[in-house]
Amino acid sequence: PRQPAPTPPPTPTPPTPPTQSLLGRSPQPPATDAKSRPATQRKPRSKARLKRWAMQVSILALIGVLLGMGIVVGTVVVFSRDLPSITELGHYRPPTVTLVEDSEGRVLGEIYEKRRYVVPYEAFPQHVKDAFVASEDASFWDHEGIDPLGIVRAALRNVKDRGFSQGASTITQQVAKNFLLTSEKKLERKIREMILATRIEDAFDKEHILYLYLNEIYLGSGAYGVEAAARIYFDKHVQDLTLAESAILAGLPQRPSDYSPHRNWDKARARQGYVLGQMADKDFITSEDEQAALAEDVKVVKKPNPTRILAPTFTEHVRRHLVETYGQDRVYNEGLIVRTTCDLDLQRHAQEVLINGVTQMDNSIGWRGPKRKFDENEGSLEDYRKEVDTKLIDVQHLAIDAALRTETRPANSRLVKGERYEGVIIEVEKLHAVAAVGRHEVMIPRSWTQWAYEPNPKRSWRRRSQKDLTKALSVGDVVNVSIEETDALLSEPLKPYKPAQGRELAAGRLYQTPDLQGALLSYDLESGAVRAMVGGIDIERSEFNRAVQAKRQVGSTFKPIVYATAIESEKFTAASMLLDAPLTYNTLGAKLWKPANSGEEYLGSITLRKALASSRNVCTVRVLDILGLDDVYDMARSLSISSPIEKNLAMGLGAASLTMVELARAYSPFASGGEVVDLHWIESVTDREGNILEQHFPTEREEVLTPEVSAVMTWLLNQVARRGTGASSNQLGVHVAGKTGTTNDYKDGWFMGYSADIVTGVWVGYDQPKSMGISSTGGRTALPIWIEYMRKAWPKAVDRPFAIPPSLQWAEIDESTGRVATGGTKTPFLRGTVPAGPALELGQKSAMDLMTEDF
Repeated sequence: PRQPAPTPPPTPTPPTPPTQSLLGRSPQPPATDAKSRPATQRKPRSKARLKRWAMQVSILALIGVLLGMGIVVGTVVVFSRDLPSITELGHYRPPTVTLVEDSEGRVLGEIYEKRRYVVPYEAFPQHVKDAFVASEDASFWDHEGIDPLGIVRAALRNVKDRGFSQGASTITQQVAKNFLLTSEKKLERKIREMILATRIEDAFDKEHILYLYLNEIYLGSGAYGVEAAARIYFDKHVQDLTLAESAILAGLPQRPSDYSPHRNWDKARARQGYVLGQMADKDFITSEDEQAALAEDVKVVKKPNPTRILAPTFTEHVRRHLVETYGQDRVYNEGLIVRTTCDLDLQRHAQEVLINGVTQMDNSIGWRGPKRKFDENEGSLEDYRKEVDTKLIDVQHLAIDAALRTETRPANSRLVKGERYEGVIIEVEKLHAVAAVGRHEVMIPRSWTQWAYEPNPKRSWRRRSQKDLTKALSVGDVVNVSIEETDALLSEPLKPYKPAQGRELAAGRLYQTPDLQGALLSYDLESGAVRAMVGGIDIERSEFNRAVQAKRQVGSTFKPIVYATAIESEKFTAASMLLDAPLTYNTLGAKLWKPANSGEEYLGSITLRKALASSRNVCTVRVLDILGLDDVYDMARSLSISSPIEKNLAMGLGAASLTMVELARAYSPFASGGEVVDLHWIESVTDREGNILEQHFPTEREEVLTPEVSAVMTWLLNQVARRGTGASSNQLGVHVAGKTGTTNDYKDGWFMGYSADIVTGVWVGYDQPKSMGISSTGGRTALPIWIEYMRKAWPKAVDRPFAIPPSLQWAEIDESTGRVATGGTKTPFLRGTVPAGPALELGQKSAMDLMTEDF
């Protein structure tokens, strides 16, 4: 059989060149098995795969979007739970300052936990609003509460810093945080903040949101809101801020302490430049405006709370009343308006004269020595001076007082006239000393330092004077110096003084912080309104109010109560003759009591007028003994004295301890025509809505003396002021009346006095009673302060005589006999009490005199 022909070998197919797939990878070589399709049939299959892959990607993308949306929605749902309501933002009622005002509406003090003053949106100038928007949230007017680009920038920054360093908060978010959330840096708080921000944007317009922000934001130095910051840093209201000042404030929200112009002036200026640059970039201002603001000489002040400065005692007294009446939270947070009776001008004057008077009195007691000796073991004197100088430089740009800006002084001087500084004595001569205050040198002339002798309470101040400063001071003494002139050659004592010539010196006084204390109270007779009250010389050392809270022995200021009882009883008249001579009483326990006059001086037989004018103790005790203790005690009670009074003869000499308020009220019937005039400190209290919470209304006064008795007492006390222990008040040249008071061993000095309109009392002494030294009477310690206060409180321009009832009778009295005599002292009497007997010529003897005198 024939064999089949052999099968020829297959012709090899040339390989297909490799192609790049959509995924960037080379495809697998085609299959070589018998089931593999030809290459011409694989192309449709690739298109199908691509379609399937595209569909899968689309599905995954959709799932991702839906999943992302779900996460967002879920996050919003989760973090929206228990979010605070934003409705309170529509009724903005933040903690605000309670203002204490004087009688004319001038601010005396501010009481607060947060120093904030809410002002309406319209009160903010446009450049103030623009400055804060440009620096804090440039897209504020465009976004819906959240700035997405800002969030991205913050996220990148946080990743870079590996922490939560930047928050990308819009102004709306800051409002949400400040009002409704905490300030903790946590993601949860940030999410809640953003949710609230969108709700706030939906509920309120942009103007209201910015209004909330500008009133709420903390700006350092205790300032909450822009108005408070304007007052604290520039002593201005917000509507008066310049562009340059606004830029400084707008730079504070990021880091208030770091950028504070009080603490870091250079940083504050740099931040100001950033804000102005942002404003220019966002077309809020022109480049010319930017340059002008940068060139402006900004005057930064340090405006402290006036509560402890203007009228510290008065304001503190009012604050205590408010807290007791309305509670601390309401007083410190509810923005009450308190109108007081205080006259700020008189209050400042009262504080000045009391501090000066007490300081002079304390100085006259003697020099207690330096604060300490400079110890070079702590560092060299040069280093110490540099340290002090640095402190002076730090406050140089602060205008502490408006006078500092206009004061004429050497260009390189950092000392301020009237201020006190710590210094080290570097030079002492007989007639002067020089103290180093930083790099400055202050010359202290001896003529201003004659009081600096060694204290000696047993020796009268009249006989003491420092004649050699080397006995009081030595090199290395650390002392306080009060600057009188920043240029020594402008001071009178140093103008002709050769050691002061050719040297750069300031002139100063040696200052010694007083150990003594004092108090002053002054009120209006017509209304009972307290016009000035000073409870001590330094409220920072002691808040104790000596005008209201202290009970001190009143000494001879009690004597008018004894004599008012005597006049009212008609057992005595102003012309009654009293024996001024030693006397002794047996007291309980078989002890002898021997009252004595000051200085153990006795005048013999004198009129009651002279006995009161010269404050004769034994005469007062004789009158009290005749009247009886009960009548004088009852008179004291009718004059509104409520403190305990022991019924004994020492009562007449002021052994009782009373408050100044009690004593002033007791004198009011003498001055007012017989009526007790109660004191008050507050005219009205109003809440922030204008509702009156408290208001003073005049009340019916109680008449405790007849107008005639009152007039006789005023005449007697006018004699004290004109011819008696208060005679130095004659220098005022006005109608006044009053009484000095001195307690045993010169522990307390008083003067209680009045004019036709004002009652004023002054006290001087130590808090822990001890002697002020020989001759330290009320006429020397308290009366000079009273006189200086009354120069302003009762000037000649308003002076008028005391009212005199027409029912009084007048007669001329011979003071040597107490009888009517032509040419004698014109004296008032209650009707029917004029001394009987024929009228004689002054000095003429009667027949009875001739019959009874010795030949």
